[in-house]
Amino acid sequence: MIIFDCDGVLVDTEAISNRLLAEAITEAGRPMTMEESVRRYKGGRIKSLPPQIEAEFGIDLGPDFLDRFFAKQFAALERETEAIPGVRAVIDRLVADKRGFCVASQASVAKMKISLGRSDLWPLFEGRVFSADMVSRPKPAPDLFLHAAQSMGWPPTDCTVIEDSTTGVRGAVAAGMRVIGFSRDTAEDELRAAGAHFVVPEMDGVAAILFG
Repeated sequence: MIIFDCDGVLVDTEAISNRLLAEAITEAGRPMTMEESVRRYKGGRIKSLPPQIEAEFGIDLGPDFLDRFFAKQFAALERETEAIPGVRAVIDRLVADKRGFCVASQASVAKMKISLGRSDLWPLFEGRVFSADMVSRPKPAPDLFLHAAQSMGWPPTDCTVIEDSTTGVRGAVAAGMRVIGFSRDTAEDELRAAGAHFVVPEMDGVAAILFG
């Protein structure tokens, strides 16, 4: 079975979310660029970030930060989300070959429904969507990947994970799964250091590994 991460692997949303996160942190008193936000928080779980950010920079994001952030994020995703180039061809091939696949993401199901829906991928993944909200520990713990594999009826050793963050790679390795590091927006050496078995920059490379 193939387990896809969502943001940065299926949909091109990392820049959108990190732009908004950087703006929110800047408004709270600590100037930050989108690039710095990506470097610091890519692969993390937004719901877990406010205490970390407040402690690190000595700022107050406010008690309603997550509500405000998610409202802006969902609206932006509705307008701007696009599929990662080449990913639809990979998924169509998996469907044609009758191979198992799903998505396992730090994001909520509601967010994935928006981003995958906007990029016309939701119909292919409906019923195959797994969120960190479903387990007690998010990535880099292996819980989400193990939950997805068990729910889909596959042993971990028969699963290949496609991840673009070191956090996700570490979680997949901990789950005992083969990992393809997708380096479109992440340094190859970082993904290798996290334990990725293969590293490729484009979906053509992913297809070559999956389909020979």
